[in-house]
Amino acid sequence: MEKVFQINLAGMVFTIEEQAYLQLKSYLDRLHAHFAGNGEIVQDIEGRMAELFANRISSIKKILYLQDVNEVTSILGDINQMDEHGEQKSTHSKTQEPLHGPKKLRRHAQDQSLGGVCSGLASFFDVDPVLIRVLFVIMVVAYGSGVLLYLVLWIVIPEAKGEEVSSMQQQRQNKTRRLFRDAENRVIGGVSAGLSAYFNIDRTWIRLAFLVSLFVFGTGFWLYVILWIIVPKAVSATDKLLMRGEPVDIHSIEKEIKQGATGSKVNSIAEHGSNVIGIILKGMLKLFGAFIALILFVMVMGISIAMVAVFFNLGQTHFINELISFTVKDPSIILAAKAGVLLCILVPLVTLLMFVIKVLFRLTFFNKSWLLSLGGLFLIGVICLAYSGVRFGSGVSHHESSLSTTRIAKSDTLFLEGVEMPFAEDDAFKVENETEIVFYDKGVLMGKDQVHFEIDDVKIKQGKTDSIVLKVMRRSNGADVKDAEDKIEMIEFTPTIIGNKIIIPSYFSIDKNKQFSWQEVDVTLWIPAGVVIHVDDHVREILDDMNLDEADGSYYQFIGGTLTCLDCGEMTDVSEENIDEDEDNNIKFSINNEDEDVEVEINVDDKTNSRKKKTKKIIKKDGETILVEEAKAGPISIKTTKKVEGK
Repeated sequence: MEKVFQINLAGMVFTIEEQAYLQLKSYLDRLHAHFAGNGEIVQDIEGRMAELFANRISSIKKILYLQDVNEVTSILGDINQMDEHGEQKSTHSKTQEPLHGPKKLRRHAQDQSLGGVCSGLASFFDVDPVLIRVLFVIMVVAYGSGVLLYLVLWIVIPEAKGEEVSSMQQQRQNKTRRLFRDAENRVIGGVSAGLSAYFNIDRTWIRLAFLVSLFVFGTGFWLYVILWIIVPKAVSATDKLLMRGEPVDIHSIEKEIKQGATGSKVNSIAEHGSNVIGIILKGMLKLFGAFIALILFVMVMGISIAMVAVFFNLGQTHFINELISFTVKDPSIILAAKAGVLLCILVPLVTLLMFVIKVLFRLTFFNKSWLLSLGGLFLIGVICLAYSGVRFGSGVSHHESSLSTTRIAKSDTLFLEGVEMPFAEDDAFKVENETEIVFYDKGVLMGKDQVHFEIDDVKIKQGKTDSIVLKVMRRSNGADVKDAEDKIEMIEFTPTIIGNKIIIPSYFSIDKNKQFSWQEVDVTLWIPAGVVIHVDDHVREILDDMNLDEADGSYYQFIGGTLTCLDCGEMTDVSEENIDEDEDNNIKFSINNEDEDVEVEINVDDKTNSRKKKTKKIIKKDGETILVEEAKAGPISIKTTKKVEGK
């Protein structure tokens, strides 16, 4: 059995075996003796030593051994090999050879801020983890996808185990250049100077790039602020050496501290000025972050209250539940959908709120347990939505339609009347007897026993037969052919035909105890040429705009294959001087086209419903052959004159 000790080195607790402990104690004693009177150097060396030891600890290996102490002291340098000026006579610093094998993408749980995703990606691509963290924060701010992507990667990427952890720690240890903010050469926060040291570029170019990007939608300002928050400041001598990519050993740490002590007196005034600017900007940033946190908090609370109200049918949300239960009859689908929506909306918002609070106030509740819980809840929400979507989709996957055709004898005039949907009389949104709901935006009225839906446009087309044809197309979805056909039968829609009058309801109805499955109704009227169509105000509202061409008259007829308004107040083809009203209240106007002229006369006082009379004659005028057609149907007389070639 070997004795083990627990030691505290630079604020970090390690478990170490007895021989290794004695070796480390001897090294530290010589270190304190050599740098007696300069505790800052010893403190920085111990900090670097603790970092190197931490890289050798994993979930499998929890104890430091003699080999670990020898490797770390070899990297830092031996006190006995330093001359009276502090210079090393020889260097035995030797880094361990990297482990061989294919590079694998793993989460680095031993070097994590949240879940080790950024450290794992940084190890895979051999870059500083800070750069990956900055990229995720930018995605959160700019696109809002950073949180979701991080959670997905956390779930998908496996955690490094055993030799994989050692390899990643070795890679981290051997990396001699890291990204820090350079506080000694800063103008504001040291971001540009730190990037300059990391990428080995003149910091003037970095500052110039930030300045130019300020004029590109202000991206330079926000990028600088994000980097200021995420990138750590180079505080210790070890940080400054790693920032510049210089070796970190006893001699270089001592030299850096001595040079820093000299330079601090020279730069104190400039640093004071930049500190004032930095304090002001950080204060503004915290104020803005607090505002964002407040907005997120209000959103979280509002969505939570709304979803609880919907869940328990509170307040005015009962109409939503009635519509849902009318569309989905399976309670498990409804429950899963509500839970999925709640979790998939709230979890990302709560995660973002916690992240903002952590950045602003440095609170420690944002830990692995919290993130695992939030990630698990979000995954449950996704599973609930997937379940409800698959179950509901399977119930409406098949589409069927049914066509009914009615033929009506041709008449001179066809009267079309509409039946308006029975909306509540007073308000656009009204509840009666706690069951009747009017929802204008959706064209839906939920009554006590039935639900009414506005039909699609009624289309009027020119027919090629001598009879008027009314076609009604009913459509629905279902789980299969039989189910879809059964749901078509639920549609209640019956046009009424009385002589030469057709009454078309503007809506169809479904019993409330049945299921809405995207039922639809289309109505098409095929009208022979020459039939005058009279429409009332109710049916005009549901007529296809392509038919009416935004006309507002009451009488229409197909002329040249186009449904033309006969009594519209404004027509592009009719000039004001061509409209006349005589003493007998007869309205006369003409339509002048390139090929033909049409004269229309409407006798307002004629209440008879005489049969249609039509005459045709050919005359010669000015050496041209002209065809004159005259037609009369009830109160309307139409005279068409057009030139005939080859006659």
